[in-house]
Amino acid sequence: MIFVTGGTGFVGAHLLRHLVSRHGKVRALKRANSNTEYTKRVFQSYPDDPPRLFAQVEWVEGDVLDYESLVNATHQVEAIYHAAAQVSFEPSQKRSMLETNIRGTANVVNVARENGIGRIAYISSVAALDPPKEDRVVDELQFGNNPTRYSAYAESKFQSELEIWRGVEEGLKAVVVNPSIIMGPLVPVDGPGGIFQAIRKGMGFYPTGVTGFVDVRDVCRALLELMDRGIYNERFILSQDNHSYRHIFQTIARTFNTRVPGKKIPPFATALAWRLEWARSKVLNNKPKITREIHESAHRQVHFSNEKIRNAIDFQFIPIEQSIQDTVEYFEEG
Repeated sequence: MIFVTGGTGFVGAHLLRHLVSRHGKVRALKRANSNTEYTKRVFQSYPDDPPRLFAQVEWVEGDVLDYESLVNATHQVEAIYHAAAQVSFEPSQKRSMLETNIRGTANVVNVARENGIGRIAYISSVAALDPPKEDRVVDELQFGNNPTRYSAYAESKFQSELEIWRGVEEGLKAVVVNPSIIMGPLVPVDGPGGIFQAIRKGMGFYPTGVTGFVDVRDVCRALLELMDRGIYNERFILSQDNHSYRHIFQTIARTFNTRVPGKKIPPFATALAWRLEWARSKVLNNKPKITREIHESAHRQVHFSNEKIRNAIDFQFIPIEQSIQDTVEYFEEG
């Protein structure tokens, strides 16, 4: 039996669909107040018999922060796919995100050892890698050489990875993948889907940065392939290629058949914007639409290498234009 955390989230829902399609029945963790309707819609975005495949998911209630629930949920499990994580760039969410991501991952590692589960697949992030230098391509070796992180989210993923590697030192076999910005069918608007929503509504500008992008289906395919081939105790960057935000924003707009962003927004403008938005959110007591971390990342020129995954399993990525097309086709407004 395979056990999955985070199955009601974006990556986890797609991962569940790939797992049941390849391996049959899968057990998935959900919190008591979570529902599975989003996951069901993700299954429906694939062409082959969604109801039958969705019925192969055995849902169990629990929480990665509730150790006993993990112990009970992982009896007779042979492998764990750990996708549960909190993603936020809001300062108010820092403490809960650090706890969920770091302690939650520690619990998963500890329960694997307690219940004799030998294999863990972990979905990390390129944010866990060392802070990138704009004159150097980022590869898998750039991890743990610099303790500084640009954001609380990056810190949480870095520390979570350390828990996985602790498990490896204690005898577990692990595969870690580090995706760049993830898009794909039914991407949530409170994540990368926010870009799609803003552009669909006619946003006319683009930031100056460059970064990596990858399709959620490629994240799932690569992780399953690595696990099935037994390529353990290594990390792999998953990034289709590096693209300017100008190219991504304009491709999204053309796919939506809406206004194409044609004006470059300079760093000083977003620096002012995040400060004004911070003040507005404090007065109105709601979530800021732009934060300091978002401002900074929007203007970095970062390039990620995908050479290792290509060489390891001869992996071919979905072209970014196809990924954007499929994201737009299944896009749901927030």
